[in-house]
Amino acid sequence: MSNVDAAAMVAELQERLVGGFVGKAYQITGDSVWITVQSPAEGRLDLLIEAGKRIHITRGERKASKTPPQFPTMLRAHLSGGRIAAVEQYDFDRVVQITVERSGGKRLLVVELFPKGNVVLLDEEMKIILPLRPMAFRGRKLVAGEEYLYHYGQQDPRSVSLEYLTNLLTTSDADLVRTIVRGLNMGGVYGEEVCLRAGLEKNRPAATLNPEEMVRVRDSLRAVFCLEEVQPRIVLQDGQPLDVIPSPLQVYREREARPFTRFSEALDAFFVAEEPAQKKTAIDRRLEIQQRAIQEFEALERERALLGEMVYQHYGEIDAILRVIAGAREKGFSYQEIWDRISESGMPKAQAIRSLDYRGEFRMQVEDRELELNAELTVPQNAKRYYDRAKEAGKKHSGAVSAYEATLQLKDRKAEPRKSKGPVLRRRKPRWFERFRWFTSSDDFLVIGGRDVDSNEEIYAKYLEKRDLALHTDAPGAPLTVIKTEGREVPETTIQEAAQFAVSYSSIWKGGLAEGDCYLVNGDQVTKTPEPGEFLRKGAFVIRGERRYFRDVPVGVAVGIAGDMLIGGPVYAIEERADPVVVIEPGEFNADDLAKRIYRQFAEKYEDKRVIKAIAPTDLIVSFLPPGGSRVRER
Repeated sequence: MSNVDAAAMVAELQERLVGGFVGKAYQITGDSVWITVQSPAEGRLDLLIEAGKRIHITRGERKASKTPPQFPTMLRAHLSGGRIAAVEQYDFDRVVQITVERSGGKRLLVVELFPKGNVVLLDEEMKIILPLRPMAFRGRKLVAGEEYLYHYGQQDPRSVSLEYLTNLLTTSDADLVRTIVRGLNMGGVYGEEVCLRAGLEKNRPAATLNPEEMVRVRDSLRAVFCLEEVQPRIVLQDGQPLDVIPSPLQVYREREARPFTRFSEALDAFFVAEEPAQKKTAIDRRLEIQQRAIQEFEALERERALLGEMVYQHYGEIDAILRVIAGAREKGFSYQEIWDRISESGMPKAQAIRSLDYRGEFRMQVEDRELELNAELTVPQNAKRYYDRAKEAGKKHSGAVSAYEATLQLKDRKAEPRKSKGPVLRRRKPRWFERFRWFTSSDDFLVIGGRDVDSNEEIYAKYLEKRDLALHTDAPGAPLTVIKTEGREVPETTIQEAAQFAVSYSSIWKGGLAEGDCYLVNGDQVTKTPEPGEFLRKGAFVIRGERRYFRDVPVGVAVGIAGDMLIGGPVYAIEERADPVVVIEPGEFNADDLAKRIYRQFAEKYEDKRVIKAIAPTDLIVSFLPPGGSRVRER
């Protein structure tokens, strides 16, 4: 439910519930609570509350255990027999609070409808008696005995001033619809509705609006959100429910709609398909909880990795703020003094900083997300914090998957049907050359190269034959690159690809250069025998005879999936054999961070994520990346 839905529902509940008396409370699922109310006008009504999702009067059939859990038991103890004095929406946010008076005292039931929302029972002093689900966030704890703090809201679009709106639009670098959705409290559908009613193109840059158009946007905001008349309906697409809204929207004017008398009836019909269809066993309920945990950890891992990427995407902006704070600290200012100056500043960049505590931890608004950063760390170190948290969530995800599989085995032992998970996918056994750097050329020649001095020595001692060709760079820190000829004549295409391979995996890449030089010799020209009086260190070689030089060879590496294996090497050779393919160039990301980005790009191509985990795990992707910083080339 959106904030507009919450406003419409509060108006309905004020009419139907205020003055009524609370009966019993039941808990249907881990997130759902059912409360009976004796209404003065309508008799018994059933109020259905689902944390983070919905609140409305329902005519559905209640299913609950005979012995209620702790939360509905506490609701009965504190609310049963009490009179509902008020139903209110907090600050036009997705928060509904119900005030119940009983025995001279007052209790508040707060329903949070935003993602990861909760249902919380409070006393008169706003202290938490009990939450539906105990939760802890940074700076906010939803546990018994703690003071309840409202979720951080945004500017109310119904009462936004023209001055505030003008500043929001003129300082934005995004289009109109994104600017009002991010800067005001609304969802994407309502953002499009505001643009449509104002007669303005939603993709138009916000900063280009003139004063008369800004007035139209403000008037449109008030018209959309004031809800002068409630006409509930379910919007249909191909005969199936698409959305449920309290009043008609112009963005849906071309779609079929099913009208209802009350908003509760529309919500009840819209969500009915999601109600539990049959009674679940204890094992089924456990599996449901574990599946939810798997999804949450997976989403958390993805979200934290995305925030880490956002830190890099806004490198300059964040670095500038870090420099300002560091400069103030060098002048002797405390973090509290710095925050006082920031909060009093009217600069747009300063407004992006939401808080700064005594440890240097600060929250910064970037696009539609809020980043938690530390002023004493660099930009890459702040990004690494998110990647480390993503890795931690990934470990928890693996643990949840193991627990889920154990429960499935338990269910199987009880002779109940078990959904097949399909064949177990394992990594194939690597071949001898895969411990080195390697690729297969466009002409089907195997090319290998050393990863370090030890593997360079091993290639020379075990695998370099007189009939082979060898490449190396004049720059130190390069692989001994060998084309395994097997007695065949080597085409120029393979030689050029091997040259790019030798240059790309050398210190030339690490230095951030776009091209470099290398040379080609026969296998019998490479020796470990130094000139008289000279000494060769480990990993070094002597080349005797003429060399064929390749000047200004461009660096470039591609990584891709060919059948059931991951391959990497010079761009042309890999693009010929693999799909999907990612091309790499020197850049700012370290190997671990870049491997995660590549893995996510590959994962988008596969419906069964186990396949990509078996073929291209991040540690295998890292083995194909050159030394030093890299990034994905835009194609």
